[in-house]
Amino acid sequence: MTSPDHTFDVRAVAAPDRILYLTLTGDLAWESADELLDAARAHLDPAGDRAGLHVDCGGLTLCDSMGLSALLALHRLAEAAGVPLRLDHRPPFLDRLLRLTGTYEYLTDLHDLHDIATPSAHPRGRREV
Repeated sequence: MTSPDHTFDVRAVAAPDRILYLTLTGDLAWESADELLDAARAHLDPAGDRAGLHVDCGGLTLCDSMGLSALLALHRLAEAAGVPLRLDHRPPFLDRLLRLTGTYEYLTDLHDLHDIATPSAHPRGRREV
């Protein structure tokens, strides 16, 4: 197995607004899927007081089938914690993958349709593009 062309990084910020912000960069693939889930598990608790989970996907360079599996598992973790999941700043290749696999509606909500063009508030008050 070859290593990904782009390294993967996940940064977690538990903001004062009780939303957990995860920022993803690089390739979400076989080698990095567990890293995403571990970061989420470290901050999500079914008995916790999180108000939501926002995942900034704008820095993703690739998402393979294992990456998609990780996003589906992330959705289940969010549901178990009782928080809505938002996939913000989805690159076009990610939306294509979600549509091709029939998971677009499952992983996004109707209110997310405008998120492609409208960035969400950044945890530090800045808006990311």
